[in-house]
Amino acid sequence: MKNRLLFLSLVCILILLVAVNDYYSDHLPKAMVNRIIQDSMNGKYSDLNIQSQDQETLQRFFSSEWATDDLGYSGDFTHANPDLPELLYKFQHIEYDDDNNIRHVISGHLAVLMNRESYFKWEIKQVRILNELHLNH
Repeated sequence: MKNRLLFLSLVCILILLVAVNDYYSDHLPKAMVNRIIQDSMNGKYSDLNIQSQDQETLQRFFSSEWATDDLGYSGDFTHANPDLPELLYKFQHIEYDDDNNIRHVISGHLAVLMNRESYFKWEIKQVRILNELHLNH
């Protein structure tokens, strides 16, 4: 009985460790990049704790004539390398006319390469513009 209880406890601890690892490997870096993107969209480039060339890349992307206040975005991991993941961000804004038909779509893409320095510490290694913000008719 004692051995069975010990075994079940170890299995529960193992399951908990796997869940915590999954959470911190996916959610922590993505939340960090989301904050940086939100600050960039609001023009707070000097507040960003990233390399100056990455600040300039973000500034160039968001200073486009097509950047709007309500630009929607989403990011997904490529998961090619768990310790050096890349987040691919898609930005999009759809404008409708009075008849609820699509007038035009503004879209663009960024890639953010991350580096895992320790279990809880991530840093942005590089920000690349894949597609500038542009107008699709």
